[in-house]
Amino acid sequence: MDSLSTAQALRDDAAYIASYQHIAELPLAIKSAHGSYLVDAEGKEYLDFTSGACTMCMGYDRVECGDFGSFPFPYAVGLPQVEYAKALASHYPGGGQVKVAFGVCGSEAIDGAIKLCRAFTKRKKIVTFSGDYHGTTFGAVSLTTLPGRISDKFDPLLPEVHILPFCDEEASDDDIDNCLLELAYLDYESIAGFIIEPVQGDMGMLPMHQKLMQAIYGIARAWGIAFVVDEIQMAFRRTGPFFSIENYEGIVPDAVVIGKTMGGGVPLSAIIGKVNFMDSLGPCEHAFSMAGTAEACARGLTLLNRMDEPGFKNSLEERSSLLYQSLYALQEKHNEVVEKITGIGYAFALWIKSNQSGVDDNEATCRIIRRCADLGLYVMRLGSNWIRIEPQFNITLEDLKKGLAILEQAVSEFKTGKLI
Repeated sequence: MDSLSTAQALRDDAAYIASYQHIAELPLAIKSAHGSYLVDAEGKEYLDFTSGACTMCMGYDRVECGDFGSFPFPYAVGLPQVEYAKALASHYPGGGQVKVAFGVCGSEAIDGAIKLCRAFTKRKKIVTFSGDYHGTTFGAVSLTTLPGRISDKFDPLLPEVHILPFCDEEASDDDIDNCLLELAYLDYESIAGFIIEPVQGDMGMLPMHQKLMQAIYGIARAWGIAFVVDEIQMAFRRTGPFFSIENYEGIVPDAVVIGKTMGGGVPLSAIIGKVNFMDSLGPCEHAFSMAGTAEACARGLTLLNRMDEPGFKNSLEERSSLLYQSLYALQEKHNEVVEKITGIGYAFALWIKSNQSGVDDNEATCRIIRRCADLGLYVMRLGSNWIRIEPQFNITLEDLKKGLAILEQAVSEFKTGKLI
């Protein structure tokens, strides 16, 4: 294949790729990647501080896990799939016997979770929270309320979906009481399931308030409502423990939905849940010919085994501590621009504001992101004016410090009016 320039690749992309495929804001054309770096068409390298939107949390190097030309898993038992399922089940929050169902992407796994909630409870209503991002298949998009992401072009969406106000860690008791009051109006006996992002990633890495999470869980247990958590972005220790729901003491969900990084660069998702919950659907009621391919499962298991090695947890904690301290030092030094930092573990977001007349907060954020790219750091926006910071788990300390220095330079240059 002839090598394209960035300019030609961008022109060809505009001509041949559907516009809804992208949410890219930088004029980049990536030809390869390695370690923690992206490489563009001209060979320039960019340190990636997003982990490929959390799809490549263990970096971009090749995963050596064997050669594959396997028969599709839905039609025969596969050894890599069974081994990966056993390994994933061993990490389930709260322990207990669980089953795994593999899929292709996080969005369709959310669709599967909706089916399971309804089949398990024989009820219809699904409850989620304002600002959640659950995906773009038809069921998942019906639960997605992230501002500015989804239009109304393909309404009507899935019926019997109810959106409650989200309460993050800064919410007041009154905010939480108002949310629970709205929930009570729905009639608990009519609710099939809660599908919850414990940490709203695309809203700025916002953890749900402990009090609200515990209240919702208590209602679910008391009224036989399925309790499902969306861990598509936050699983595999992104927030510290293996699943973000483990930051909430005593909560054992009926199911966990995962995706993104779990296939090690090959599309893969899964629903992991309690046996009676998972067995509420029958054969072929949520099956796909290419779900759970052998290569994806083998790659995922190889990376999971690396995460389970002695020393990995301490290494990740060291990086998380460095990231946390450095970002808060950045805010303290440049609080005219970095208004606040939110997040948990190894997932953070910077809320950017403009200190210049004629430049709004969104444009300020874009200028900082563009300057980071000029300097060799890839970061992206969340929402309007959050900057997403989610480095790879195994990034070198040298590269982590390098990326933080670039980010600090870009913020400083904007603050002093050097970015136009």
